This record gives sequence, structure tokens and C-alpha cells, in this order.
Amino acid sequence: AAAKLVSLAELPIGFLQARRLLARRRAVAVAGLGGYVSVPVVAAARSLGVPTLIHESNAFPGVANRVLNRFATRTAVGIAAANSHLVRPGAVTGTPVRPEFFSVPRLDPSGSTRRLLVFGGSQGSRVLNKAMTEAVSLLGGDGLQVIHQAGESQFEETRARYGDRLPEGWRVVPFLPRIHEQLAWADLVLSRAGSQTLAELAAAGRPSILVPFGSATHGHQTVNAEVFDKAGASVAIAEDSLSGDVLALLLRELLGDRRRLVAMGESARSFARPDAAKLLADLLFEAEGTR
Repeated sequence: AAAKLVSLAELPIGFLQARRLLARRRAVAVAGLGGYVSVPVVAAARSLGVPTLIHESNAFPGVANRVLNRFATRTAVGIAAANSHLVRPGAVTGTPVRPEFFSVPRLDPSGSTRRLLVFGGSQGSRVLNKAMTEAVSLLGGDGLQVIHQAGESQFEETRARYGDRLPEGWRVVPFLPRIHEQLAWADLVLSRAGSQTLAELAAAGRPSILVPFGSATHGHQTVNAEVFDKAGASVAIAEDSLSGDVLALLLRELLGDRRRLVAMGESARSFARPDAAKLLADLLFEAEGTR
């Protein structure tokens, strides 16, 4: 809370610094991607008559973008649901992801593999790591294959929690530099519900179990997960409801129903926008043309 108050106090200084920089560089357009850091820059641009574009990647916009939406030249959203929280609805562009995510093959309806990717982000997720190490004794020996990305800072601890119970076909790794390859391998993904993760799941067309980060600002991960759950693309479960027993039961249910996994993957793909980067660039040029 104290850090946030300091950030708010620094906004006027940031505004003046941004105004000087934009004037010196003779900026023709400015794009803001959310967060408090974007507020003084976008506000400074508007004070100079420089056209602005803001992009909101979450289903529930943050405070910064809800404020900036009132006077930005153009607004874009990654998920259509975000527009219900904005005074001026934006263009639904999706959120840009690397092209290789769109090359991931669709799930094979006749496939018989049972492959789970656990992805807690680059830092890992203590909640996901704990649930998996609790569930292993209930899941081993039934043909399930797992790649568990535990995070570099939590890798040793997670590996130790598994101990000698790690079944054949299970791997625990600290980091996945080419996540699109693991998404292509997976039949189901267990992950957090950050906007970039969801954009990648959508592009790859992969079904998921989403456990939103409970401390995320304004609960935006919870709203993200609810949107995907309601669309049938994911099953959302709150952190305080997750345990090894609950996770094992849910994994058995989903991985035992290939038809449902395929349908969930197609629902996820409905959120994907392969042209997101181009649409945003076009909007920025369109904003520039209003000057």
C-alpha cells in the first residue's frame, strides 16, 4: 500500500518529465499498455495534442486504463468482456502473441494420450507446485505424463517435495524457454490466469484448469478465469479450494473425457486473434491520423 501511495505521489513529476520528453522527440502517437506507469505518459501526450492508444489485455480493466479510457484517442481490448467495464468501449483486437503459438496443431479427437503441462509462469506458482506434489500419490501409475514447470526459485523445493514419488513419465523443470512446444505436446494445461497466459492458451487452442492468483490487482485474474470458464474453454478453481485431492479428481475427470478436452480447446481458440499485432498497429496509425 505504501509503495502504491509513493507511485501516486510521483505521477505529477512523471507527467512533467513525459511532457518534456514527448515534446523534445516530437512524438506523433503514444501507446499505453496499462499500469500506473502509463498514466503520466498518456496524459502528457493528450495535453500536447498527441494522439493516444491504450490497450487492456485483461477481462477487467485496471484503474489506469479505466481512467485513460475517458480521454484516449483510441482504446483496444484483448477480451470483449472488458468493454462492459469501460465508459467508451474499445475495439476487440486480442492480445499479441508470437506466431508460433498459432502453429500448434489442434487436439486429435481420436488421441489417447494423457499429457498435462503445469505452468506457473517464469517465477513458478507455490500454490500449483504444492497441489501437484500432494496429488502425485493419487495420479501415478495410470499412464499420465506430466511436464511440471516449477519456477527457478522453487525448483529445488518442489523436486524435494516429490522425493522418490515422481512417476515414470513425469518431469519437473525450472523453466520452459519454448513454451509453445510444450503446449503442442499437452492435452491439458494447469496454470494461472494472467492475460498473456490466456492469450497463449487461446492461440494454441489448449483446454485448461485455471487457478487465478488471489492477490492479483483488483482480482483481474479471477475475472479472466471466469470468462474462460463461462465460455467452456477452462475450468476455474479458486486458490483456497485447490488441494491435492481436488486436483487429482479434476484431472482424472478431464483427461478421461477426450471429447470434452477437444471442445474446450476449440472454445479457447475462439478467443484467439492471429492479427492482434496488426490490428493494434492499424489503430495506432488511425489515431495518428486524427491529429
